[in-house]
Amino acid sequence: MTDAQAEECFALDLVENFPPLGENIDFYYDGPEDFLAHVFFGIEVTREIVAAYAADINGVPIERRLDWRGVLGFLNRRLRSGDRAVGAVIGTSFLFQLPMPGQEGHGIVNELDDELARLFEVVRPNG
Repeated sequence: MTDAQAEECFALDLVENFPPLGENIDFYYDGPEDFLAHVFFGIEVTREIVAAYAADINGVPIERRLDWRGVLGFLNRRLRSGDRAVGAVIGTSFLFQLPMPGQEGHGIVNELDDELARLFEVVRPNG
């Protein structure tokens, strides 16, 4: 399996487990076989997870509740699998894109499990 195929399978597995993340997934295909995983995670997935986290901690009711803790657990388990392509997507297009210190939602970095926290320290050593 190529890196691009692994990235697409990873994204499809994610949206199968967390359907609210897949509402716009079709927009991230650049042709029938070219899935833009990094763009999908950087724009869609990260924004949705941080929004769900912020709504949860602020007690804001939202129409469709995304299980942000479940998503973080899923990402952590996928990191443990050791797939290099999946790790690159998670590191550069999710963890690196998380809010900076002082921005709303930055507290999510304190919710990262072992593998996610370890990789976060690598991609964003200054938080």
